[in-house]
Amino acid sequence: MQLMTLLSCALRIWSPTWCQRPHLLQLDDAKEPSPARQPVRFELHITSGKVDVIGAGTRDAILVNGTFVGPTLRLEQGDEVEFLVRNYLREDTTMHFHGIAQRTTPWSDGVPGLTQRQIHPGASYLYRWAAEEAGTFFYHAHSKGQLMDGLYGAIVIDASPKVKRPFHLISRDASEEQAMLAAELRNQPLLLADWSQYKFDDFYQIETTANFDLACTDAIIVNGMGSQYCLDPITLDNMTNPIILKMLKDLGEDHMTAKGCVPPIQALQGDYDVDVGKLPPHAVRECIGGRNPKGNFTFSVDEKRGWAALTFVNVGGLYPLQVSVDNHELHVYAVDGQYIHPVVTDRVYVGNGNRVSVLVKLDQEPARYTIRMANDLLNQILGGFAEMAYGDAAHPPRHQKPKMNYAGQPLIDPIRSFKPEEGQPYPERRPARRPDRTVKLVLRKPGRPHGAYEWSLSGHELYNMTAEGLDPPMLFQGPTKAPASELVVFSEVGDWVDMILETEGPFAQSHPIHKHGNKVYFLGSGIGRFPWSSVEEAERSLPVGSFNFENPAYLDTFTTPDIAGNAPAVWTVVRYQVENPGAWLLHCHVQTHQAGGMGIVLMDGIDQFPDVPLQYREWNGFTLPS
Repeated sequence: MQLMTLLSCALRIWSPTWCQRPHLLQLDDAKEPSPARQPVRFELHITSGKVDVIGAGTRDAILVNGTFVGPTLRLEQGDEVEFLVRNYLREDTTMHFHGIAQRTTPWSDGVPGLTQRQIHPGASYLYRWAAEEAGTFFYHAHSKGQLMDGLYGAIVIDASPKVKRPFHLISRDASEEQAMLAAELRNQPLLLADWSQYKFDDFYQIETTANFDLACTDAIIVNGMGSQYCLDPITLDNMTNPIILKMLKDLGEDHMTAKGCVPPIQALQGDYDVDVGKLPPHAVRECIGGRNPKGNFTFSVDEKRGWAALTFVNVGGLYPLQVSVDNHELHVYAVDGQYIHPVVTDRVYVGNGNRVSVLVKLDQEPARYTIRMANDLLNQILGGFAEMAYGDAAHPPRHQKPKMNYAGQPLIDPIRSFKPEEGQPYPERRPARRPDRTVKLVLRKPGRPHGAYEWSLSGHELYNMTAEGLDPPMLFQGPTKAPASELVVFSEVGDWVDMILETEGPFAQSHPIHKHGNKVYFLGSGIGRFPWSSVEEAERSLPVGSFNFENPAYLDTFTTPDIAGNAPAVWTVVRYQVENPGAWLLHCHVQTHQAGGMGIVLMDGIDQFPDVPLQYREWNGFTLPS
């Protein structure tokens, strides 16, 4: 059952109309910023335009201040932010600040129907929030998959000088430590994304028309630039996972498609009436090929400075990525804005929504070094590239040493890999040993009469795009008017909440789960079902060390495990403390899964639920109240 059939409140869908000029939620309508520091103001104009990102032809996209992708916003820890969005699109939009806690400002979280009304065409909305935590974050649309159309940009918040960094754990040399501190201030965000030649609306329409869970795209781009590579069949066969090759042969197919995708096979979609004949040829099979007119994204570093800091940000709508830099080790020092005990690795896994910050020692010959990205799922062989140039170097090194190939397969043995769920916070922090509440979630397709493209995070019910028009939003209604539904979870301030996520198999794919409002501790994961009612009960049955209570990763986006075999399920356990009252979304960051229903609402802190300021409550998506 979908959310809208559960809500007892009235739903009003606004008719989009064009205004002569955007109407603005005035700066003095919200609470005054701290007098100690003037607010930092940003103004973004959201428009549409044609782009040729991968040289395979133009497509409609969303521009931010006339550019694809949006500009990087740089702040200092402690800044008060005023972020004005002017919507010049012919459709509604909102803006979410991924990883920003929005402590005391939940109406600036940007989830339509939950924390605000949609920003209608011709209207504007002022988001106000505090840059309490340092690190790399990003802003992106939270409406109808517009992230996949290019509505995103990086946010870099420099840490206060008083904050302890972990750089002395990389080198005890004082000059090296200073070089790393300086590199952090020059942090280069690399926005990684899978890119489709289809607009999201068209991509999703293909899914609904063919009743098909579509997971095939055209390229991986970096900071809005990339290429589409069409590999020959022999190369594709050599890069195809043996498990997938055997499965294809068992199902009557011999190869991946020209785009490197698993062919459209009814049996892989489950028990649904799939019509693969309604899939356009380019959706799965045809590869056009092309290169951005300006080439792949390239940036320069100064080797005389000794170190460079990079943050890999996965803003893509579909795929988790593996990332490596030729000839260089990666010193991971932060994940999702949280400093960690540094880890030296050859490549990093960056799930959708994750930010992985690394230091790179610039100790190689002056040259251009390839940064390699590859889809980490088995469904498509897909890679992408960027370049890190020492100064104005124009050529690759004499001895190129890649760590992995186009498909992400290791080229060195052994290869060191890092996942965000392995990062240990620095300084140390740990959760309470026992929770106050436990929530069990089942990640699966709910089956008929729902479509093959629809997903549930709660087991049965769907939180899908129809909820974006809810008026008034759930935050405004408060917890007493929230529906009694498995899509809504209640808690009180101070509670420690366990969330047990069980993903049904076989062939259970991983899901990047993003929690709005604050971070979670990643306690553990495993293969098989989770039959226990609590973590405490599971501890008595599982091997010692199945759960990490001492130094678990502290993340706002975590990825559930995948299985390519016949195990019935996989499980994940996270724990968080309710310290930020509000209505917060928990959802899969795969945009088609989110659109297909994969989310729930966390009504956190119902005993101290915030009052929404009058002007935000009465703003109707068009004009200010008189």
